[in-house]
Amino acid sequence: MGSIEQPLEFWLQDLARRRTFVKPEHTIRGFFFNGILENLRTLGDEALVARCREACSQERFLDFFSYSVELLFPIFFTALPTLAERHGGAEVALRQIGQRASIDFLASVAGRALLMLNQARPQSLINSMPAAFRVGMSFGSSQVEWTGPRGGRLHAQCSYMPPPFHEGMVRQMLEAARARGIQAAARSTGELDIVCEFSWE
Repeated sequence: MGSIEQPLEFWLQDLARRRTFVKPEHTIRGFFFNGILENLRTLGDEALVARCREACSQERFLDFFSYSVELLFPIFFTALPTLAERHGGAEVALRQIGQRASIDFLASVAGRALLMLNQARPQSLINSMPAAFRVGMSFGSSQVEWTGPRGGRLHAQCSYMPPPFHEGMVRQMLEAARARGIQAAARSTGELDIVCEFSWE
């Protein structure tokens, strides 16, 4: 499932292209923004977070208030060059942000309950991802397609996050279930559609 790593400029252009499809009704809950900023603090530093807040003109985000998805773009345009330099490329940085988004979800009340109920079974955790998306976003949809007992595809429609972000999310969900030999590779299948193929041993 390997592919050639794309440079920073490629992913900045990908984000700029996705930005052209933003609609006023496309909103994200504040807790998603807060999670992204906290992840940028961990992957970067406090100064980077301050620059991102300034770029999107938001001093703070209220967890359950809905904000335009448009605000994601100045945050990523500001953060990605710094993170790419620190972590060995933009693609690596985007995967790490996706991984940390899954960590945030699994640390939440809903995520902890899911881990307990399903005893960290890979299939159950992957099946929970579409519901997790619906909690935070007013737009888009996702479905899981199983191609075998240890592999499948996550289909995401109307996603403003690039493919490596989805790879990171899926990989972390499988790691939380203690799966071994994890493979995850995402690609665009439409203007805002993404499929992430995954498997484990």
